[in-house]
Amino acid sequence: MNVARGGRLFIWLLLLAAGVALSAWQWHEAAESPAHHGGHTHLHDDSGKPARLYAWDASRAAQVTLATPADAVSLTRGPQGWDASPRGRAAGFDTADFLALLSQARSDRVLAPQAGETYGLNPPQLRIEVRDADGARLARIDVGALAPDGLGRYVQLPDEAQIRIIPDYQTRAPLAAMHQENP
Repeated sequence: MNVARGGRLFIWLLLLAAGVALSAWQWHEAAESPAHHGGHTHLHDDSGKPARLYAWDASRAAQVTLATPADAVSLTRGPQGWDASPRGRAAGFDTADFLALLSQARSDRVLAPQAGETYGLNPPQLRIEVRDADGARLARIDVGALAPDGLGRYVQLPDEAQIRIIPDYQTRAPLAAMHQENP
């Protein structure tokens, strides 16, 4: 009976030691710089949420340009809502809903580009540019291929060497709007 109790105590001590060792390893990994993780990191703001790509309010947007290598459409805020040029393009695209989503876009994954990989960004599958009423750029995002996990999409911001991954749902509507048949 005492041997069985001693064996159980030994197993519990081993499990406790393994848990402490695992916690110490995770703490050590978290303390290392992103360069030690193949350039991959997670960016977070002070509240613990993934960092926003841009800080702007959707109500400031006055013009949105969606461009693929083959086509482009410009959406301009007018007194009656959003107008597309050329007319009839991006039919059914809800610009206001998209801007509300894009203005809050967050990326928690960043990676250094690997040689020979295009990530669907050379050329980008879609370029999104948002400007205010004065013509100042609020956002520009080059949208690339779907990431291997199927949940994220590669994107790149101007003047950044690194590649970001944002949730795919943030780019579905403009990609769909640009891939519809011309009327």
